[in-house]
Amino acid sequence: MLISLDISTSVIGISSFDENDGKLIELDYIKFKSGSSIFEKLSAFKEKIKHYEDADVNYISIEEPLKKFMGKFSSASTISLLNFFNGMISSHMYITFGVEPLYMHVNTVRKTAFPNVKLNSKDTKHEIWNQVKNCEPQINWKYSKRTMKLMQENYDMTDSYAVGRAHLKTLNESGKITLPEDYFKIPD
Repeated sequence: MLISLDISTSVIGISSFDENDGKLIELDYIKFKSGSSIFEKLSAFKEKIKHYEDADVNYISIEEPLKKFMGKFSSASTISLLNFFNGMISSHMYITFGVEPLYMHVNTVRKTAFPNVKLNSKDTKHEIWNQVKNCEPQINWKYSKRTMKLMQENYDMTDSYAVGRAHLKTLNESGKITLPEDYFKIPD
């Protein structure tokens, strides 16, 4: 099994795949209560993924945390907190599964998992969601009951999916796993 994560201090997107055939096992997220400490968030995350503890986890991939200032959401304190929290989650994953996570840069993830998506457009996250929606038509996406718009958590889930798909592709290309020839073809 491969578990992939998109970590932030408000939501973590979680995906798991069967590395033998690339099939999605689970696509989920955990949204943290506002005002929770990072230690409370870690405890909530541990509880959320507890059902994986007896699984045969062979690979873990995590979207690399932000390393530089990128507009209003990337102050030094935000970057520091995000990196600290990412380290806490990464450490838990390593201790629990005995697998060192592979960290992947967001742009590498996107161009590896979905090479036809334009990077750095204002709608990149929505385009990634669209690609995942086409790959996994069975998913019931989350919509706001009030506005009927796609909820933000969907983007965290699809980012975790893209991380996992990119990791599967690198494993397949390196010969560590063998997936069906048409696995990376994106359905219309």
